[in-house]
Amino acid sequence: MFKWLKIIGVNTLIFMGLLLIFEVGLRFFWKMGALEGSIYQVSPNKILRYELRPGVKIKYEDYEVTVNSGGFRGREYLREKEKGVYRIVLIGDSFAFGKYVSENTLSERMELALSRICPGRKFEVLNMGVEGYNSMQELEVLKTKGLKYNPDMVVVYYCFNDPDCPEYYFKKNFINEHSMVARYIIYRIKKYLIKKDRIKRKVGSTEENFRYLYQSGSWQQAKVALLEMGDLTAAKGIKMVMLIAPEMSEPVKDFRQGYPFWYINDMLDNIKHNNIIVIDPVREFSRRNLVKADIAHWTYPNAKGNDIIAEYFIQELRKNNIKFCN
Repeated sequence: MFKWLKIIGVNTLIFMGLLLIFEVGLRFFWKMGALEGSIYQVSPNKILRYELRPGVKIKYEDYEVTVNSGGFRGREYLREKEKGVYRIVLIGDSFAFGKYVSENTLSERMELALSRICPGRKFEVLNMGVEGYNSMQELEVLKTKGLKYNPDMVVVYYCFNDPDCPEYYFKKNFINEHSMVARYIIYRIKKYLIKKDRIKRKVGSTEENFRYLYQSGSWQQAKVALLEMGDLTAAKGIKMVMLIAPEMSEPVKDFRQGYPFWYINDMLDNIKHNNIIVIDPVREFSRRNLVKADIAHWTYPNAKGNDIIAEYFIQELRKNNIKFCN
């Protein structure tokens, strides 16, 4: 009996030793994929994974990008809000970031449009968009960065691929928080299952990918994140707007008969939270019978598109009795 206990004890010690070596090795050498390069750096925040590099001013993919000392795109903003300033924090992915535009990002157009309508008041629209972020990361931006700037309003610029499966997101419990081995195993299992499921469902085209996202648990995760953002902002007395980014990928020809994604817009429009206002610019594009080529650069809004979105945003705020001029 003692011999077997000794063997079990030795093997347990060996296993624990190997586990410790694996844990240390992962902490030093393993990191999940993250954008790096001229304007990005690895983030110490494991949910964000990567973030903009503070203080960068550079030509990035043929357009000018300035990252301020706070680590988000645009000019410098004081952390402490000046008296009389109406401050909006804009959160999102590459649409909010302003892909392919040096100037005329949505945040800039919103700031100018608000200042023009309310000349007696100063407005600040802080652009905290980061390309590639999904709803879980956007929630983390709100928690760790956005709320620190004491905004009067938070605008989540929601893109259709925001529910994209966050296989790197881990539930907060003792094991996941303290064991890199556990995180690694969970990450690999999630990644494998997602890949297997996508192959099984034969997900290939943009339309198939969106249908997959909104018929799977991914959408439910994104919805939970959005509702949590609504709760967080409500607790601080901050109004939240979910601004739906206009989908302008290859399947979209126009915003009436040629627009194949109304089912997604309807799902988003039906989100119910007493602190969230849903604003859908595609409805305005449809009303104006706009042609995609006139308002888009590739799949992103150009300056004209951003102007229309900014104007519609303000129009909808007024419809919802949001007071921002005084």
